[in-house]
Amino acid sequence: MTSLKLMQLQFNSSAFLADYWQKKPLLIRNGFAQFADLIEPELLAGLAMEEAVDARIIRQVGEQWDVEHGPFEDYERFGESDWTLLVQAVNEWFPEVQELLSAFRFLPDWRVDDIMVSFATENGSVGAHLDQYDVFIIQGGGRRHWRVGERKANLAEHCPHPDLKQLENSQFDAVIDAVLEAGDVLYIPAGCPHHGVALEPSINYSVGFRAPNSAEWLAQIADQLLASELTFPRYQDPQLSAQAPSYQLQEAELEQIRRLLVQQLQTPEGADAMARVMSQSKRPLAGAEDTLSVAELLSYAATDMLIGRTPGARVLLSPSGALYANGEMLPKLHTAAAKQLLELRSEQPLAEQTELLADTQACECLVDLIQQGVLYLVQEITEEDDS
Repeated sequence: MTSLKLMQLQFNSSAFLADYWQKKPLLIRNGFAQFADLIEPELLAGLAMEEAVDARIIRQVGEQWDVEHGPFEDYERFGESDWTLLVQAVNEWFPEVQELLSAFRFLPDWRVDDIMVSFATENGSVGAHLDQYDVFIIQGGGRRHWRVGERKANLAEHCPHPDLKQLENSQFDAVIDAVLEAGDVLYIPAGCPHHGVALEPSINYSVGFRAPNSAEWLAQIADQLLASELTFPRYQDPQLSAQAPSYQLQEAELEQIRRLLVQQLQTPEGADAMARVMSQSKRPLAGAEDTLSVAELLSYAATDMLIGRTPGARVLLSPSGALYANGEMLPKLHTAAAKQLLELRSEQPLAEQTELLADTQACECLVDLIQQGVLYLVQEITEEDDS
């Protein structure tokens, strides 16, 4: 398996953001030097057998497409070709896959969705399609042939299966037409048509970046505002006249509603609601089973205990300097402690979190985040422990 220290993307991130991000696709040859798979196909197949895992198999049988959702009991019935296993959020189960995200820290934390891993047999594919999110596809073992086109309006789509959407025309004009080998990276902006076909059994790692639509934003922000139990301005129409029929909607009425909504979003309460939404994880976090006190936390700091951020959890800093995690605002911490908390991602010795441990309020914050499942404690395992 690839050493975690090798998770560095070999390219100029500033040039990429200026010229490619959400603009046009890019193929980065050998983007990860000496790349070897982070998870074996057998382990991925085993993960897809778990009830709590979101997995599916897409296969083509002649001219027909079929989609089957996990958990799976076996794979022999699918044969040796023409199918693909896709497993969502593998980074939440395997630390080696989670570490792949460290290569994409030049992009905002809150935009990261998850890492989907796919294993395809020979000729396996999901068909030509569009995604409504940006994605980096890292080629692991095996080879896949990819065609990627530029974003165009009104590309016709259809559903050959109720759970599968594809392009009607799979022969779109391609600006990238290449075979990817281990370590190659393909960036595909949202809305760009693409089609991948496995030339042999192969693994891909897809790092997706979420982009909620306007309706999703409004719904989630509204939920946060309603949960706050604050008093909000109400609709008013003191200049109402009786000239129009009662059934007629007036442009002034619609404009008043628009203004009311926009003004609410521009308030500190609106900004707070947006930050809470942005700090929420994609899936609910599993809270700690046992209670923890500050005294116990400090006692663990004298041992070889490690502390890490749960994969999928977000800890964010707002423009006002407020900290957010798991949809909540955290207590205000002094600058050094806040920075240490924000930079705490992979497992680190608890004893080294000196700025956090030196402050009582910061310790209380750590305990609360551990109880919520944003952070976790784990005993370090040494080679002697394994023997």
